[in-house]
Amino acid sequence: MVRFQRRWASKRYKGKRRRYPIYSVNFPTELNEKVEAKRQKDYTLNWTEQETDREEVITLTFTRTKQQPL
Repeated sequence: MVRFQRRWASKRYKGKRRRYPIYSVNFPTELNEKVEAKRQKDYTLNWTEQETDREEVITLTFTRTKQQPL
């Protein structure tokens, strides 16, 4: 099961304390090795959602353009 979580962070900006949410996705432990191998790379995220009477489907697509060797 994958779960979305929200936590609050705060930073000082222009003399005031700003509070904002940070959202994260927790993956199942079976995927730990696969996720760890991709952890330090930057990806573009594409979010697609679809809802029916019986289910709600959210598709997250992570895309990264590989650099070509010289």
